Amino acid sequence: MAITRRHFLGAAGAGMAAQAAAQSPRVSPNDRIRIALIGAGGQGSGDTRNALAVGGVELVAVSDIYDGRLTRAREVWGDHLFTTRDYREVLARSDVDAVIVATPDHWHQKIAVDAMTAGKDVYCEKPMVQLVDDGKTVVDAQKRTGRILQVGSQRVSSIVYQKAKDLLASGAIGELNFVEAWIDRGTALGAW
Repeated sequence: MAITRRHFLGAAGAGMAAQAAAQSPRVSPNDRIRIALIGAGGQGSGDTRNALAVGGVELVAVSDIYDGRLTRAREVWGDHLFTTRDYREVLARSDVDAVIVATPDHWHQKIAVDAMTAGKDVYCEKPMVQLVDDGKTVVDAQKRTGRILQVGSQRVSSIVYQKAKDLLASGAIGELNFVEAWIDRGTALGAW
């Protein structure tokens, strides 16, 4: 499956929305991406706000197990939204191109796999899985379906953390030896 602008924006919009919004020229109606949010807590709502800052992105559905979050989603993003407590109802919708998975961590793997199987591109909050071996299921689903999968990595890709790494490497903030500091305090690493 060839990666089109439509697929790329759908999957990457949530993760890079602020930067893309500044660079993005006018978007044709043919390039409209319809997204759904699965998990409307703080992180998911923030991801959605960032995605909507990109031209041509439209939120059409929200799923969360808490009715209050569904009510809040309609207050913030409009009464036109389809809302449900069952994420599978969102995945069954033909008007959803991509989903943001921002549920509690232990649901990321299942919902991401289900979404790709349903033909949706996925932006999944980190961690993608809880156990390394569980990642194979997600990778296999991506390969099998050809859908775009992006996993959140805000802290990993932040310029702030790169700057801290550079300062540490140059010696500007001194020497850091986390393991020795814990051992010197008599703290067993296994108990930390």
